[in-house]
Amino acid sequence: MISGIIGAIIGGISGFLIGRYFSKLGGMCPLLCNPKISTLYFALLGFLLAYKKL
Repeated sequence: MISGIIGAIIGGISGFLIGRYFSKLGGMCPLLCNPKISTLYFALLGFLLAYKKL
């Protein structure tokens, strides 16, 4: 569970940075160009990739 939380934090930070810098480029993808959406998406992705339940 701890690894999932850490993965969500790392994913959220990276998603925020990606969204912030891609929004300045004026791209068309709403997933990458909106910092709020990209933060949530990458936090969920980081959680799912880091969380291991056997």
